[in-house]
Amino acid sequence: MSPARSAVFVSVGLKARLYFSPMIDYDARAEELFDAGKAVRPVELLTTRYPEMTWDDARAIARATDSRRVAAGDVQIGWKLGWTSEAMRTALGINRPNWGTLWQSQVATGSVALDRFLHPKLEPELVWRCGADLSGSISAADVDAAGGEWALGIEVVDPRFPSFVFQALDNTADNSSSAAIAMGEFSPVQTHASLGSLVVELSNGVERRTGPGSQAMGSPGEAVAWLVRSLADEGLALRRGEIVFTGGLTAPFDAEYGKTYSLTGLPLDGLSLRFD
Repeated sequence: MSPARSAVFVSVGLKARLYFSPMIDYDARAEELFDAGKAVRPVELLTTRYPEMTWDDARAIARATDSRRVAAGDVQIGWKLGWTSEAMRTALGINRPNWGTLWQSQVATGSVALDRFLHPKLEPELVWRCGADLSGSISAADVDAAGGEWALGIEVVDPRFPSFVFQALDNTADNSSSAAIAMGEFSPVQTHASLGSLVVELSNGVERRTGPGSQAMGSPGEAVAWLVRSLADEGLALRRGEIVFTGGLTAPFDAEYGKTYSLTGLPLDGLSLRFD
């Protein structure tokens, strides 16, 4: 199928069908966001230009942007979830979580250049590495049975818009603001439920922020299961070896030049990320 046809998938029972929206040129908007990320410059909010924009439109733009990443030689390594905290969704007036894709080019080890970003923030998350292919209508118990491993992770979010004032659909089209990731060592964990009570601590050397794993839909395993069910609506699946960042567990820190941010959460190994 030609990308110029701007196709979106919508769920119909257990199947998916194509729906073509004539309202937005998905390829043009995808190219705009992709180029903005490379040039480190903002673009006008999509919902300002397209007030009738829908979830399907936003996801179509995100998928078209992913196609550009692949064409540029990048490799998808997993997925990220956004707004998995019910309290945060309620406070912001958002009615559902969303997700984006993670790429090899986003992986940071130890440090990352601040000038790669517009206005970055970072947040602590629990990260799952998939132990078996997962698809369809699964539960958190299926996530446990897949035999994956867990790690602590830091996600850098950096919307390709003028500020952090945007609508949920802008964020969804913009790959859920994903910009960079760092991960600790992966370890086996018996059940996802044990991670719900795990408390992480993110520090910038002066201030500390803490949050439980239960912020991610009650437990990060539930968040992974929700992602798999949602991907199925678009004919997608979670593949063995892919990673999932399951959602922020504390309020984010603004990234600042020269600062190191450290994340801990026993029994998982900690990690740090410095902005140079």
